[in-house]
Amino acid sequence: MEIFEFDRPCGLVSSEHIIVRVMVPDGYGSGEKRYPVLYINDGQDVFEDKDILWGECSMDYKRYYGNYRRFLPEFIIVALVCPRERQERTRLYSPFTHKGKGNSPEDSDIVGIGKAYLDWIAEDLKPWVDGAFRTRTEADFTGIMGYSTGGLFAIYAALARPDLFSRLAALSSAVYIWKEELEAFLQRGSYGHLKRIYMDVGTNEYGRITTKEEFLEGAELMYRAYLEHGVRPERILYHVFPDAVHSQTDWKMRFPDALRWIFADA
Repeated sequence: MEIFEFDRPCGLVSSEHIIVRVMVPDGYGSGEKRYPVLYINDGQDVFEDKDILWGECSMDYKRYYGNYRRFLPEFIIVALVCPRERQERTRLYSPFTHKGKGNSPEDSDIVGIGKAYLDWIAEDLKPWVDGAFRTRTEADFTGIMGYSTGGLFAIYAALARPDLFSRLAALSSAVYIWKEELEAFLQRGSYGHLKRIYMDVGTNEYGRITTKEEFLEGAELMYRAYLEHGVRPERILYHVFPDAVHSQTDWKMRFPDALRWIFADA
């Protein structure tokens, strides 16, 4: 594998650019094969512990790939590093606006700019990636992934842009605080194009705003929505992990299985 790092201009964040790390699989440089692509939010957590901005660890995918690549599908990863400030990250990954209760600095108003972020991915980033690397450009071979609020954005992107994504991995998605806005969006989202969905939640997850009961309810809300809108159950891998908490340590254990599932038939 090789990992390339780029700064891509993006006027949505305070630094006016987003760091993008692109991983190509072994054998990429010696042939003409084109590969499926997975876009991942919180890209600072994907490859190595030295890259993380906060939290316990990364997904350590560089080491995992080196040890177990024979068990993994072949695809390109586009890892998008999030803003350094947590509140800015939340705004970027949320397509909705949250009216805070004002009980704490954490539960303040959030004016989400996730729609503009998705437009940037569609209009700027993806065309650039497809031009710079040998990708399978079709939506059938393109996935999006995230955890926590990044999972909310991945869900939104997959349902809002059937022309871009047909594969979705959403780990411990923090959807509940946007429940009213999300439910309205789910009624108008697209579902028929979805080929594979991975989703999970732990029974002991707490976020900065969301309780463990709300995490569980949010996951059930999404699972019901997929089924009610015609996604066949065999296209969804849904895990509820007893005692799992809201942390990179737990996501790291589930990350490889999510990758294998969404690209198993690509």
